[in-house]
Amino acid sequence: MQKLLLPIVSISLAACGGTAKLGGGKEGAAQAFFAASNATAAGANRMSQGLDLAPSISFRCPEGGEAALTGFGASIDASGAGASVAQSFTVTYKDCGAAKSAAGVAVYTGSFTVTQSVNSSASGASVDQRFKGRVNVLGAFNDFIEADVRQQVSVTGLSSSSGAVSMKLVGSLRTFTDSHTYNEDINVVAGGSLTVAANDR
Repeated sequence: MQKLLLPIVSISLAACGGTAKLGGGKEGAAQAFFAASNATAAGANRMSQGLDLAPSISFRCPEGGEAALTGFGASIDASGAGASVAQSFTVTYKDCGAAKSAAGVAVYTGSFTVTQSVNSSASGASVDQRFKGRVNVLGAFNDFIEADVRQQVSVTGLSSSSGAVSMKLVGSLRTFTDSHTYNEDINVVAGGSLTVAANDR
């Protein structure tokens, strides 16, 4: 009878997911948030190349799963030298393997409401975004990211899969262990590994 119970117990534990917490202080929280914001590049790229309001857009997450951008609304300002397209939508993470870490893959679930302005000029396109909401960070983790924050970043940086990216954050990010307030430029790594809290390594 005991031999039959062991597999059942191991399956039950596996279903609970990991226990790691996000680490790295302000920079670590910003890196975890940036991994979530990558999904919005699907909308920003379309807007920077002309108005395209599909009813929904899917984003394939780098480590499996997907995110869906839905409920689009938009307005266009074509005055001046460039053009600005403002849009609003909800981004919903569906078992989105957003990033790796030393503990394993971080799987995001939940949603953010996003308002963003995509500004195109001769030098390229930039995006100014406001995120509100909460996503759970599961998989190897048992954590969350709660955001009420504005992010300014280039469209190419937002959609990058590797290399350093500079962004400006204004507002707050909260995780299970910390709450951070930003009004500063932050450097993150596109496709970079998330930091695991020291006591979870």
